[in-house]
Amino acid sequence: MTVYNDRNELTGTSFDSDELKYAKRFFGIGILCVGLYLFNKNWRNLLIKIMIGTFSISLVLNLYIFPQIYESVQSNKKYAEYSEIKTCEEMEKRFLTDLKNEEIFYFQFGIGYDIELAKTLMEKYKIESIGMGCLIQPKMQCYNQLVNNYLKEKYNDGIIDY
Repeated sequence: MTVYNDRNELTGTSFDSDELKYAKRFFGIGILCVGLYLFNKNWRNLLIKIMIGTFSISLVLNLYIFPQIYESVQSNKKYAEYSEIKTCEEMEKRFLTDLKNEEIFYFQFGIGYDIELAKTLMEKYKIESIGMGCLIQPKMQCYNQLVNNYLKEKYNDGIIDY
């Protein structure tokens, strides 16, 4: 998954799955067939079948990967919103707003993304976890501490104690 760093620069790898690579190739073959269709009248029936097939495969592959790309884009938008917050005090205000809207997040830092923690937070508490990479950001840590305090107060569970 890709995320933006504190300077809103894309980090990690951009989304370029195998399905997208194949979709691009099939679309290119379809475009090539359109060109051949215009110049060669003898092959038009075959070229129409090839165009329908390649464009259909390309469309199906794009529809298949759309939810993955959409999820990635939404995560990047969320991170971009929080990256604009500069202080812990502003982050506290944002946490209270998130708590009121029942949209709490937890920012994970470190080399590896803790899938089990993310799963537990989502299933037990409806808290979405966002992977942030290795660089720890103090303002996000302030938000995480508020999340931890909330879990202790409401559920008597300090699942994300430091």
